[in-house]
Amino acid sequence: MLRTISTLLALRTSITANLLIYYIQKLPIIGKLVKNSLYANLDLKKGVAIIALLLTQLWGFLLRFVYVGLLIFIPVMGLGEDAAEEYRLSQFIHMFTMISFVVAAVSGATVLEPKREKYLAVKMMRLSPKRYMQASLGYRYVTFGVYLLPAMLVFGTLLGASVLEMFLLTLLITLWRIIAEYGHLKLFEKTGMVLIKQTAIVWSVIIIGYAAAYLPLLLGKVLSTNSILMSLPVCIVIIAGGLFAAIQLARYSKYRETVDVASKRDDPLLNLGQMMNDAQKKSVRSKDSDNDLSLNHKHKMERKEGHAYLNAIFFIRHRSLIIGPMNKRLMIIGAVGVAGVILMLLSHGQLFGMQWSLGMIFPFLPLIMYFMSTGENLCKAMFYNCDLSLMRYSFYRSAAYQHFLIRLRRMLSLNLLVAAALGVSLTAVTAAAGGEWLSRELLLFWICVIAMAIFYTVHHLFMYYILQPYSTELNMKNPLYFVLSMAVSSMSGVSIVLRPQADSFTVITVAAALVYVLVSIVLVKKYGSRTFRVK
Repeated sequence: MLRTISTLLALRTSITANLLIYYIQKLPIIGKLVKNSLYANLDLKKGVAIIALLLTQLWGFLLRFVYVGLLIFIPVMGLGEDAAEEYRLSQFIHMFTMISFVVAAVSGATVLEPKREKYLAVKMMRLSPKRYMQASLGYRYVTFGVYLLPAMLVFGTLLGASVLEMFLLTLLITLWRIIAEYGHLKLFEKTGMVLIKQTAIVWSVIIIGYAAAYLPLLLGKVLSTNSILMSLPVCIVIIAGGLFAAIQLARYSKYRETVDVASKRDDPLLNLGQMMNDAQKKSVRSKDSDNDLSLNHKHKMERKEGHAYLNAIFFIRHRSLIIGPMNKRLMIIGAVGVAGVILMLLSHGQLFGMQWSLGMIFPFLPLIMYFMSTGENLCKAMFYNCDLSLMRYSFYRSAAYQHFLIRLRRMLSLNLLVAAALGVSLTAVTAAAGGEWLSRELLLFWICVIAMAIFYTVHHLFMYYILQPYSTELNMKNPLYFVLSMAVSSMSGVSIVLRPQADSFTVITVAAALVYVLVSIVLVKKYGSRTFRVK
């Protein structure tokens, strides 16, 4: 067991060290000093491996501090600033329970997680699937508790909890996740279903779970989650169940099937075309009917030339990838608008006991527009169906700025349509609530949704052209892409916590959109021909 854990750590450290060397080479000035020969220099690579191991352990602790701090502690402190300490602690434990006990238990399972490491360890290095999974699960949940405990102690004690309470909560979540792991395994054994690959189920649980976590805090309600979870009977059940699940996982003898299922999908050494079909191709494949061009479509293309003609052909022949998601967004917005109008008419303009006001929506606009705007999937479709082949030619890469502007206009028209639908929908809700049709707040709202449509359009296309995150396998390889995406998406949480006034919120949104447009145009024009390439 210890020898297998040592091999597992050596494998992970080696992979991290290679990635570290690779991305250091990409840095300006310093990167030129790091040669490819370093990969084969065992003495120097041992030093890099030690650094990689330390960074991996530090990252484990840092990730838990970010998780507990940003998702739970900051919202509790921001929205419950004037509340009693006991109230904030109850909200903290409730949110932690919903997100960690409910959402994470359904959406994550190490035993069935598609992972390249499983293929390398079991298929290439011929490790026993049982020993590999025992070592992997044992290391996973020991470090899970160790990494999480300091964050829980720091944030929990700041809210008035005792050290013993936070230690017990960390123990409970660790054992509960082991129970969930065993549940995923037994479900697969009995039905053959890999729950974490059931997108509809997983996302339904995520949406419901996060709503259940944050709504009580937003409405000022205190639930009894704390007293239930920390009660003696529940603690006994979770501890006993966790120990039983741990024993069963250690004794399980059919890990070969689970490793095969998990490694097929993420195997980089299997047939590339098959992997692309299984993992990504379905999400960017157009319908056969898209190739049937009407006279109207042909007439539109005849008036274009060069890159405009090329992109016109792409958008017409892949219109199902555009129209389908767009129609779903418009239907969702329309349905919410109709439901909101009915609710306002029946409740005389009241929502959760408060008079409806558009000011209630402003802090949530970044989150709403982030999910409603189209961008990332369309960029992926452009990469797979058009750019992957053409990026190999210098004439296409050198014209990156030209087709960036063409696509910017096209994507902007789509997102402005979403913004208009959202504006009309909430204007109708406001009117049904008895509000003024032409108010200053409504004007600011329309300006905000239009500015956000511009911002998110530029954001997705700028990231695509400057960072080009997709490899030929349609996997995202650029870590900077994840960092910047996380920074932009975190604005949603910051906005909800800070709740800025409509005036200042509008000024910040418009300024951010304008700056992003100018920066993206300048950078893509200057660097696009070099960064927009096949990886």
